[in-house]
Amino acid sequence: MDRLNGLLAFARTAEFGSFVAAGRALGISASAVGKSVARLEQELGVRLLQRSTRRIGLTEEGKLFNERVRRILDDIDDAEAMLSQTRETPRGRLRISTPIVTYHLLLPVLSEFMARYPEIELDIDFNDRIVDVIDEGIDVAIRSGELPDSRLVSRPVAPFRMLLCAAPSYLDRHGAPSVPADLIRHFGINFRFLNSGRLLEWPFTTGSAEPQIRS
Repeated sequence: MDRLNGLLAFARTAEFGSFVAAGRALGISASAVGKSVARLEQELGVRLLQRSTRRIGLTEEGKLFNERVRRILDDIDDAEAMLSQTRETPRGRLRISTPIVTYHLLLPVLSEFMARYPEIELDIDFNDRIVDVIDEGIDVAIRSGELPDSRLVSRPVAPFRMLLCAAPSYLDRHGAPSVPADLIRHFGINFRFLNSGRLLEWPFTTGSAEPQIRS
């Protein structure tokens, strides 16, 4: 930041020919401009300005340096303008990783999203694997459960409940369980994580206790 301030002070001094006018343009004192330019000259090891009692001019080195500095400052202005436009109108590629089960939830709202943000290109990966959003360059990951990675920023999207379901014919043959422990004697269809091969635990809340059922 000090180097950039030095470049600004030098460029405005070269433009207006005085520290007073440069300071007025930058909103700082003339002495602050002079000190900033002096530090820049000391860092570069070359004299950029030819000072006199009536006017400040550029040395030959200063003229060459000023041409490059003006291009640099113009590039910075262009970059800031580009970012300003991006903030006003979201644009670019948005990579999303979301479970397969959300397929029927997202598709109905995609047309509305694209109509609202036509400059955004969506890249949606429907999968149930554990993803590394940083290494894989994923912008948004939709997942259920707790967030294991503290480097990530999360926000709740919606609550959901998990229910145990059984066909009436199965209950006729095997009976209905009364407590979670009864499930040990029953058959179940469970979800296996692709990356680790671990089976999803079934959490139950009974009063203050939270027993876990594992297949």
